Amino acid sequence: MKTNKVQKRPLNGLLLLIALLFSNFLTAQVFIENHPGGNAKDPTIMIWLSDGLQKRIPYENIKGSPFWSDEWKPATLYGETSKELWLCKTKLNLATGEVYYMDNQNNEMVATPGLIKKIVFHKEGDTGITSAVFIYNYQALQLNNQTVNVYLQVLNEGKYQLLKLHNRKVSSADSMFGTLKRYYFSDEIKYFVAQDRKTEPVKKLNKENILAYFPVSSLYSDWVAQNKIDFRKEEQVVAFFNYYNSKN
Repeated sequence: MKTNKVQKRPLNGLLLLIALLFSNFLTAQVFIENHPGGNAKDPTIMIWLSDGLQKRIPYENIKGSPFWSDEWKPATLYGETSKELWLCKTKLNLATGEVYYMDNQNNEMVATPGLIKKIVFHKEGDTGITSAVFIYNYQALQLNNQTVNVYLQVLNEGKYQLLKLHNRKVSSADSMFGTLKRYYFSDEIKYFVAQDRKTEPVKKLNKENILAYFPVSSLYSDWVAQNKIDFRKEEQVVAFFNYYNSKN
């Protein structure tokens, strides 16, 4: 009887493994076959002219790219509720704040504005690895004296987070002796500190501005000195945030 019991265990384990794999397959199928609502992409972008009027310019007439990444990357898209969850090839348009995705027929679509609350980009071929995270700003920000709702890149996890606003705008210049306008994308980078659902702007990356957000930051001056942290550099500011969060 003992021998029979020993023989049954591998079979039961195999059946369990098959069931889990089948369950994961079905879950993956749900992700693949469902996509957020939206419309076909617009081949033009609306810009403001110097006289206060608006004009639509085809993307092909603008030098540079509006996207965070030109490559289609696998991403998990989160809606307002836990049931609103999609996994699909995605691009983030930094110039318009639009989320592009590929539908089942490989059509390029744009998600309904405000529908996607969080974007988690994954490493190609491995959705278990996160390469970048963006959140739809839950608090209106002031950008160039205008209130905007945008996607902010979350540069670290923890109680204190450094958020990055990568605003890609359309700029113009005269050419052909002023008879022709040329358009190009230019970047404006701003940083914010998020803590306890408060999002505050950082005027400039430097030691004084960053440490002002942290209580008793002087306790970590030795670590800052030993690691030669340059608070003017994004990756080193992130390193300090990670260290501080690990100690608190």
